Amino acid sequence: MKTEQQEYIASIDQASDKEIFIKKTGWEEISLPEHSHNRHQIIYTLSGTLHIHTGTTNYFVPEQHIAWIPEGMEHELSSNNCQISLIIFYCALNLSKKGIVGQKFSIYNTNAVILENLRFVSSEEGPIKKTEHPDLYNFAISFFKLLPFMNRGSEIPLQTLVIPDDIRLRPMLHYIIEHAQEDLTIEHVARQFGFSVRNLSRLLQGSGIRFTNYLNYQRITRAIELFADGDKTMQQIAYEVGFSTPNNFNRVFKQMMGVNPSVFCKKK
Repeated sequence: MKTEQQEYIASIDQASDKEIFIKKTGWEEISLPEHSHNRHQIIYTLSGTLHIHTGTTNYFVPEQHIAWIPEGMEHELSSNNCQISLIIFYCALNLSKKGIVGQKFSIYNTNAVILENLRFVSSEEGPIKKTEHPDLYNFAISFFKLLPFMNRGSEIPLQTLVIPDDIRLRPMLHYIIEHAQEDLTIEHVARQFGFSVRNLSRLLQGSGIRFTNYLNYQRITRAIELFADGDKTMQQIAYEVGFSTPNNFNRVFKQMMGVNPSVFCKKK
């Protein structure tokens, strides 16, 4: 982690609980190793997409979505987009009851009301201090506490990926990620790593992984990343991420995201 990043994180953790920090990233690469904060972190992906690794799980945050990271949760941030712009809020919400909404990692869609409030709160330059701007501070804290309820039932349908405990699988899964755009089959992967198809299938099933689902997850998340870059047509993206036809791409995308690609892009 860069010294500047370490100092910024330290300044957040050492600040008063009666301050809301707001960080706006420019069009820059994101790669932040494992760290945590003593307050909740709310990330809005203004442009570009984000990968968040916490514990044994990888999460994917599409463009113009919100990632809710509870206080104290160790996490890593990265992005495969060339450029990404984020608005990040750090605040102490004092959610003391265990198991309530807001105490678990979540990824949310946005709507016009939420976006307008995010813009309003983030328009303040520098931290929002209760001693200096009590009305704005109280409004922002109330809004963030209500945010999970405003999004109830609106978590994105894309499945997250749990990293398997079986270390034999990890190089194979990495191989699938690296070659997802190819005409990849379980037979090919099995041969590549010296397994029979039957044994590899059992190994995957033992970790709750289906080969086709895992492959399609990689292709669809890559497609969403390419949507964010915005320099290719839907048809070009379909072929680039590994689908034989745009129709197959549309079908799988709708299965995983609940809507077809064109509707998803319009909703952003």
